[in-house]
Amino acid sequence: MIFSPSTYKKLKSRLIKKYEKSLTSLLDDASLYVDLQAAKWLNKNKNSLRNYSSTNWFLLTQLDSLFYFKEANFHASRGAEFSGIDDEILESWNKNEFADVFLGQLNQGSSVQRASHVALKSFDQHLVTLAERVCFGKTKLSTCYRLQSSLGEVSGPKGTVTLMLQDQIDLFEKSLVIRSHSIREGKRFRSRIETALKVIRGCSPSSWERFVAFTEMIVPIKQREFVSYSHQELPGVSMINLFDRDFVDLLDDLLHENGHHHLNYYLSLTKLIEEPIDAIYYSPWRRTPRPLRGIYHAYFTFFWAFKLFADLLSSNAPSSQEHVFSEREIEKIRWRAVEEYHMLSFSYVDLTWALGQGLISKTGWKLIEEQQTELEKFRSKILSWEKKLTYHVRDLKELKSTLREWKKRYLK
Repeated sequence: MIFSPSTYKKLKSRLIKKYEKSLTSLLDDASLYVDLQAAKWLNKNKNSLRNYSSTNWFLLTQLDSLFYFKEANFHASRGAEFSGIDDEILESWNKNEFADVFLGQLNQGSSVQRASHVALKSFDQHLVTLAERVCFGKTKLSTCYRLQSSLGEVSGPKGTVTLMLQDQIDLFEKSLVIRSHSIREGKRFRSRIETALKVIRGCSPSSWERFVAFTEMIVPIKQREFVSYSHQELPGVSMINLFDRDFVDLLDDLLHENGHHHLNYYLSLTKLIEEPIDAIYYSPWRRTPRPLRGIYHAYFTFFWAFKLFADLLSSNAPSSQEHVFSEREIEKIRWRAVEEYHMLSFSYVDLTWALGQGLISKTGWKLIEEQQTELEKFRSKILSWEKKLTYHVRDLKELKSTLREWKKRYLK
């Protein structure tokens, strides 16, 4: 099986080996770019990055981007006309947190090469400061430094940047770091997350095994517009809204982001899909057409929400010793299981079509195929769960109607 603790362990071992190879390669590059401050820092402090960690992987990906821009700049245009490499540089800067510096220079009439050079200098200074903070706990900031909220950094008085407080949960075989803004807040987060994880472990053991394998840190986010998110460059770190979400949402968010971490391990190691930009697939989750990448990622990650809710319903979750679920919570769990089942089933048809077009790799399809096999195990229970719905009867009717309509529009 792909979804098993032994496979998770092998996957992490592969990522560690890739990290070691990437570090060796970057050290070779650093010797070529001695005019970069970050390259000098890397040569001097390479031993601090010898061992794999989530933050070290993050630093390496940032350094790799810096060296890419340095190399690409040798081939960038000095005039007003764009070349193929200029388009690539523009696209790459647009994904970087110093995109504003690059685009600002372009808007002032600078060439791509000049704009990239200016942005590169700021990015270089930022990375040295970031490396000093991550590796040595230094607090001094450069004028170019950008706050790293994903690492738990917050703005302090007079332009300072501080780290949120850090606590740790040691639950069974799992250690988990939790960030918070205050001791009181940290205690509240710790209690809620511990309870959620105990429920997951007791009612959905396979979900617990995956969580143990991939999630390392929880960083709270306060913005109402965000539910949760994570970054491929920061393995195992989940940014989760712990302020505006209820207990059922928390269960969902913990495993949804864990699904992204799991998928990101594969994405960092191999190519799972081709990524044509055509938005020819309807996303039931976004309720809008999306490219294949969006559908593939959604299927993989939202499946784990279905698995959790289906396991909760199948294991008589209301009698959990850790949390007594209210009738409204049980209704929500039932609705979420039914909702995800129908949306996943809809998108599986599109993914099957994409496979036939040669857009999904062998490894990429194995992941989806094993999830679909697990999904089908609950087919016989879906109708009974639907019949027990009370508050979401109309929602179910609208969902089925919408999916039928989009199936007609996107018939392939």
